[in-house]
Amino acid sequence: MKVALFDFDGTLYPYETFNILLEQLKTHPKYKENYKKFVRYFAPYYFGYKIKIVKKAKMQQKALEYYLKSFKDNSRSEIEQFFSDVAKDMTGDLRLSLINRIKQLQADHYYIMLVSGAFVPLLESIFKGLNIDCIIGSQVNFKGDSLDVESPFERIFADRKVEIIKNHFKEEEVDWSGSYAYSDSITDLKMLELVGKPVAVKPDSELFNVASAKDWRIHTVD
Repeated sequence: MKVALFDFDGTLYPYETFNILLEQLKTHPKYKENYKKFVRYFAPYYFGYKIKIVKKAKMQQKALEYYLKSFKDNSRSEIEQFFSDVAKDMTGDLRLSLINRIKQLQADHYYIMLVSGAFVPLLESIFKGLNIDCIIGSQVNFKGDSLDVESPFERIFADRKVEIIKNHFKEEEVDWSGSYAYSDSITDLKMLELVGKPVAVKPDSELFNVASAKDWRIHTVD
């Protein structure tokens, strides 16, 4: 089996998903009050980050966690519909060259895995109909028809991606040397190093330097 691993933010999607989610929440006619709740929950961590007493990774984790918690009074169907609506606005901005690449790899019988820190319902809505083999993202937990705010929230990020990938394929024989991985960020370095065919997609400066030194392919076309 050969696989192709794709990051989402900055890779398949050229922007930061969380910024889009915030703007959608802030201006939504039904959920503007949720935005106010989010700000109240998250403000201490944001200001802690600004004065350098909260680390960036923790700040980002709390941002996602409290974004979800702002929906604690909404039903599951409302939450899923909200993510579906946001997905419709985002789909047109996907990098067409990489969507076509996914289709080509599917035709060549690669197992396609999307590995992202974005919320799973959002990712599933964006890629509905593209037949992605496996979508890994930050889970939105429900208890019946309500958001489960008691279960721990986990942001899928950096080295955690590699742990999940390896665990997913633990019963399979994967031809890692013949497999691909696509990302824009140095935080995904270990995921890129996992395969024989890493591709840096419009990389940040640190990843660009590594990719150049290692003679990896650098993808610069949308």
